[in-house]
Amino acid sequence: MNIKYLASLLFVIWLCLPGFSQNLLVKGGWVFDTSSKSFLPNSEVYIQNGLFVDQFNGSAGWQTLDLSKEDYILPGLIDLHAHYRVSYANKAYDDTLAMPKIFLANGITSTFPAGEIEPEKMWDLQQEIDAGKRPGPRILHSGPYFGTAAPDWNPDFTEKDIRDRVDYWAARGALGFKAKGITAAHLAILIDQAHKQNLTVTGHLNSGYRNSVNPQEALEMGIDRIEHFLGGRLLADSIDAYQSLKQLDPLDPRLAEIISIYLEKDAYLDATLGTYGAIGMVDSPVFEDWANENQYLTPFARKLVEAMKPSSFNELCALIYPVKQGTLLRYYKAGGLITVGTDRPLLLDNYLGAGIGGFFIHREMAAMVEIGIPAGEVLYYATQQNAEAFGIADRAGSISSGKWGDLMIMKGNPVDDINRTRSVHTVIRGGKVFNSKELLESAKGKLGPES
Repeated sequence: MNIKYLASLLFVIWLCLPGFSQNLLVKGGWVFDTSSKSFLPNSEVYIQNGLFVDQFNGSAGWQTLDLSKEDYILPGLIDLHAHYRVSYANKAYDDTLAMPKIFLANGITSTFPAGEIEPEKMWDLQQEIDAGKRPGPRILHSGPYFGTAAPDWNPDFTEKDIRDRVDYWAARGALGFKAKGITAAHLAILIDQAHKQNLTVTGHLNSGYRNSVNPQEALEMGIDRIEHFLGGRLLADSIDAYQSLKQLDPLDPRLAEIISIYLEKDAYLDATLGTYGAIGMVDSPVFEDWANENQYLTPFARKLVEAMKPSSFNELCALIYPVKQGTLLRYYKAGGLITVGTDRPLLLDNYLGAGIGGFFIHREMAAMVEIGIPAGEVLYYATQQNAEAFGIADRAGSISSGKWGDLMIMKGNPVDDINRTRSVHTVIRGGKVFNSKELLESAKGKLGPES
């Protein structure tokens, strides 16, 4: 057999091996510098065996991607509240068909599912993505919820039960945990055991109403992140947190108390600001549908969505949204740590307003900029700060040697106009190049139940 032919054949076989990432050189354009939170001229970005490297190491198998002066490069976005969940007729499942493509196409290269409905199914998805059998982002596994949001949760779990549950999922490869519908006693055990495993805990908590946990109480326990709202004594424990929030004054001097606790504890707030605006059907350019997102739903799911009527929850979120805007801006000005998450499950029994998770990260960032947070800061939150909050800053968040070779490339400078993140056209995950348009085309009509 011809030696050159044999060598070429072996190289093709090597390319097809599971998990292979081609060595890639990205030239030209502008690249986001997480230190200055601005874009600098890009000379060369090297990705070898799926990781960023400082320079060429060897000569075989290198692919070059040449960019124009209109191209801007960000580290892959991290979504710290990325639901894959679809629910209808009181049944729920994690979508592994359309959601992974939609997340990846929008520049999201890492997702924290924030409570998995079908953990085993999500592990299978991750293995197929990592093996190159299907496109999708990295899955930073959470395992199942801790609390009544988990179908298998038992309110009578003992301390040993909870510690064993943490250890089991940690051994499986979970990278963090999410509490929802949990008691204070159970949450304290969860936090303690997760920290023994060097893993973080976040929580969708409440006001203290009906044996729930107020975020202030969780912060004293050492929780790492809080979802949705700050908490504190301004949330009356005689009513649900959302009923308290709608009447909270963002300028109330007493809000400084809870903000100071976040600062003292170095805790993060995953604001999920935009989802409340969407649920409340707020009239703002932030929530315009620039991508005709209903085309990604199955015909059956689309018909359900188009027939949905506003509910009292939509009205409640319309009242909550300006409160969240004011409190988040105050928290930001005080130096609070903020993360970026979308929180967009597809709930076909309960209308959450328009917007699919992958697309929604652009709305979440725009919603933050709309209240006065600089765009460079918001881009930093969605990359480096999200990585720090989740404890993976040694692997993700910036374009640095040894980190995952994940990038998103868009047209125009999003520091000048945050909406330019919507123009993402190329996504690189572990050195493998994906065309956003092709990913989205393959996801059309696939999200949601068929009947």
